[in-house]
Formats: sequence, structure tokens, C-alpha cells
Amino acid sequence: MLLLKFLVFCSLLINWGCLGIPSTALDETSWHSDAFLRNGGQRTKPKNAVSDKEISDTALKIWNSVKDLNVQYDGVTHKGKPLKLFTENQRTLRLDPYFSRLFGFYNARLGVEDPCVRTSACKDAQNSFIENISQDKGPISILYGFLSEKGIINGKIKDFRESLKTMWFEPYNRSGGVLDSSGFEHVFLGEIRNNAVKGLHNWMRMYDEELGGRFHLNENAKYFPTAKPSVADVKFTWNGYQKTQGTTFFMKKSPAVEIALYTLCFKVQPDKPCSINFGAGVVNVMTKSLASQKSLISTAYPEFP
Repeated sequence: MLLLKFLVFCSLLINWGCLGIPSTALDETSWHSDAFLRNGGQRTKPKNAVSDKEISDTALKIWNSVKDLNVQYDGVTHKGKPLKLFTENQRTLRLDPYFSRLFGFYNARLGVEDPCVRTSACKDAQNSFIENISQDKGPISILYGFLSEKGIINGKIKDFRESLKTMWFEPYNRSGGVLDSSGFEHVFLGEIRNNAVKGLHNWMRMYDEELGGRFHLNENAKYFPTAKPSVADVKFTWNGYQKTQGTTFFMKKSPAVEIALYTLCFKVQPDKPCSINFGAGVVNVMTKSLASQKSLISTAYPEFP
């Protein structure tokens, strides 16, 4: 008799339909599903699959939402002149003030705690930067709409802004000691470790450092594609330290566009190349999560095909 009751109970678990519950309910609302556990006890629907075409289409919308900035690159040797990444007539270019305001809050040397960790003014600057790049119909707004539509994120735009701040600005230790790094610092500002440059994938930062005499090209820059370049690859010396393996970066775009592109790839294809067809050529965007905290960005940069 006990065996018969057990078999009937098991049959009910397998066939939810006999209880009036749709057979799909187990997949979408199970209290034991991975999605439920990862979401801290909130039932969530499975993420919709994202195709390569959808990634490229969204990336193009982000790319075209802000006009190219009027930046003139050089990066080639001229007889009798020092090698410069930017042309001489670009010496008075005005940088994004919300972005450049952040420069002074970070110490490039890993192993030394960043001043930003204990400075309320830095938090204010971070908040202002995120608010500024999250304007309606801009790159972040486009990204938010796509990720929401695909079920990758939940909540309102203000919730997404908070997640961006955590993803990019949350301090962590990269050297095994103090809080000396963040995704933003590594990607956009650059760091020094073992007497070598790490990160630094942003043209505005390079421009400001070259203007101040702290950034020097070691050899001619490479551009891709050659007809209408959007990505550059350079080897350089910064503050006396070299990046001999080179660094790649997007040209002429605002930090808002770069943050949106990197975040797109980090959310849909983290820790592997994210292929984007810009029309003139295909560029892979590589994003890597922090090993100890997968929700935080370790690095992000474009790659030559």
C-alpha cells in the first residue's frame, strides 16, 4: 500500500497537468531552478537568446547615437619631428569634463590604495559621470532598452545606472592586497604593475597624458580598417613605463559609447570575443570578468580581426 502511494505521488510530480498546472511551469518558476537561486529568491523568466546579428545591430545603434568627435590622429614618423599620436593642431581639444574630472582620484600604481576608496568627492564624480552618460536616447538608454527587452536585466533605468556604477567603479584588489583597482581605472585610465603598463584603452586619457608630456609612442600606430579607421593599436611609454605588447582602443568616440559597447558585450558574451560588424569591418570586443567577483569588469578592449 505504501509503495502504491509513493508511485502515485511521483506520477503527480512528473505530470503537473493533472493538478491543473501548465507543464511549462516547472521550467519557468521552479523554486529549485538555477535562475531562481541566482536571483536571490525572485522568480525570473529565462533569458531570451541573443544572436550575433542582434549584438551587431545594437552596437551599431549605440555607435551611431553620438557623432564622431573631431579628433585628428597622426601616429606616424615625420623626419625631424617627435612621434605623436595626435596631430599638432589638436593641442586644444576639450575633453568631456565629467570624464576628465575622475582622473585625479586614482593612483596608477597597483599595490597602493586608490584615493577614491575613501573620498566622497570621488563618489560624487562617479555619480555625475554615470548620470551624464545615461541621458535619454543616448548610448546607455539604447543599451538599457535592448537588455530589458531580452530579459537580461530587470528594473528601471535608475536601477540600471546603479548596476553600471557597481560594475565599473566598485573597487577591488588586483595585486592581492589593498583596494587598488576597478574596471573603470584599468580600462580607461591605466595602471602600473611590475614596472609595466596595464590596461589604458581610451584615447581621451592618452590625449591628456600626451599633452602633459607623460605619454610617448614607441613606434608607428596601426589603424583598422585602413579606409575609415575606428580602432587603433599602439605601443607606448607612459610615465616612464612601457606597454610593449601594445594596446587597442576605439577612436573618436565618447566615453558613453565605449561604456555602452563594453557593457553590452559583458552582459551577453562575457569572457570571450564579442563579434561586432560595423559595416566597414568586423571588430571583436573582449571583456573579462573579475575571477573572484564575476559581476565586476576586469578588462575590456577592442581587438583587430
